[in-house]
Amino acid sequence: MRNSLLFFLLLTSGSAVNAATRAAEASTNVVSKAPSFEVSTPEVVPNGDSGQAAAVPVAPVAPADKEKDASIYSRRPSADAGIRYNSNDWFVNFITAPVSFTLKRIKNHVLSNVVISLLAIYAHKQFGDQVSIPMTGHSLLGSSLGLLLSYRTNSAYGRFWEARGYWTKTKVTCRNLAILMKYHIGEHSPKATEKFLKLITVYPGALMFLCLGGAAKLPDYTQKYLPDKPLEYLEAPNLPAVLLLIELQKALHEAKQESKSAKYDLVEAAHLNAAAHLIDDLMLNMASCEKILRTPVPWTYSRHTSRFLTIWLGTLPYALVGNMKPWLVVAIVVAASYCMLGIEEIGHLIEQPFLGDPLDGEEKLYSTLDEDGEASALIKRGRVTQPYDIGIPVCSLAAQIRKELKHIIALEDH
Repeated sequence: MRNSLLFFLLLTSGSAVNAATRAAEASTNVVSKAPSFEVSTPEVVPNGDSGQAAAVPVAPVAPADKEKDASIYSRRPSADAGIRYNSNDWFVNFITAPVSFTLKRIKNHVLSNVVISLLAIYAHKQFGDQVSIPMTGHSLLGSSLGLLLSYRTNSAYGRFWEARGYWTKTKVTCRNLAILMKYHIGEHSPKATEKFLKLITVYPGALMFLCLGGAAKLPDYTQKYLPDKPLEYLEAPNLPAVLLLIELQKALHEAKQESKSAKYDLVEAAHLNAAAHLIDDLMLNMASCEKILRTPVPWTYSRHTSRFLTIWLGTLPYALVGNMKPWLVVAIVVAASYCMLGIEEIGHLIEQPFLGDPLDGEEKLYSTLDEDGEASALIKRGRVTQPYDIGIPVCSLAAQIRKELKHIIALEDH
């Protein structure tokens, strides 16, 4: 019975380790890609009642590369497919901890605490309990430190969720504008409507440029509708979005001038007024994204949290030494450092929620370089992590909104 149990444990552990290894390779080697979707051409079949053709929608075709590597993708959450982590992923998450992006950023602080632990063990062997300190101080301050870290992380997550909401509002507003102009204004002002629809499809690229603080190259499809002023755009990343919104208002005014019925058709006038208000909503969302980009959580709060953690973790070995075996002191300090410093670092990462994830094909993202020839931190983080690991993939979102708008514009009237 005992041998059977041991064999079962070894078998399950081996399969779990293999799964964890595949997941680790996927998380380290897979390059972030823009969310792509394929719109299938409707199949036309004869309609028996009317004798006319009726469109039958065909389900989108799944990408072939995901079919080939389903074992890896099935273990990786997907924002587009709605797949999330669950409690059954605990072993894979635990095994892949050494390759986590968070650990790479806090490893120096963790190693410093290990060195302090070794010094505490050595000092205790030399001087005995004279170097030990009571555990009372850490017990009293532990709850305060936990509340401090919790508030810090919650504040950062609030910014993350708020930023994602602004992109959702932008998508909805652009979609409504495209539908409104195409189906209500287009028949009265075709030339101005065509210009308006071209401008609205390039606006997401300008918003992406703003959210990355000018770290990404302004997309070519956006640049061709703007004055050639690259230096001014780097100094004021919000300028391309503002200029495009001004052009949208101008195009709307041209639509009013072009229409022969706008002066007496109250319905058409209401549609033009609604479009103007929707452009105002885009301006508000753009300003809100700029607020998140340029307004950090107060830096004093971050500095004090860091100092508090450093003191608490740095003195922890001296409270533990003498009460347990030396190796156990080091193990507890490493575990405490990883958990608490990791929580602090996650708060730092998602505080600025916009990330420049690389794209493929026509929409490929080229980052601008700083004075030392290096890409910005936002671009680097987006290259080595998956979408929504530590931020919002604004490049993918911009490409997604643009493709949807182009699809709406390409729809034919029925």
